[in-house]
Amino acid sequence: MIYSENINKVCALCRYAEYSDPGAETAYCTLHKKNVDSSAPDCGRFVYDIFKRTVHRKKRLKTGLTAEDFKL
Repeated sequence: MIYSENINKVCALCRYAEYSDPGAETAYCTLHKKNVDSSAPDCGRFVYDIFKRTVHRKKRLKTGLTAEDFKL
């Protein structure tokens, strides 16, 4: 899914966007040399940066099982 062509082209995932702190609402575009909203649509020169995508991990299930339950 992260390598597909159907990615959201927003400034938050562009190579040219730089953030002063993590989780900031605005980013500095090094290409246009101005501040842009991180959810703004791309400007036509969008270059996808895979390292700016946040990864959502699956939560562990709380089943209450222990290692003793799996011994033979």
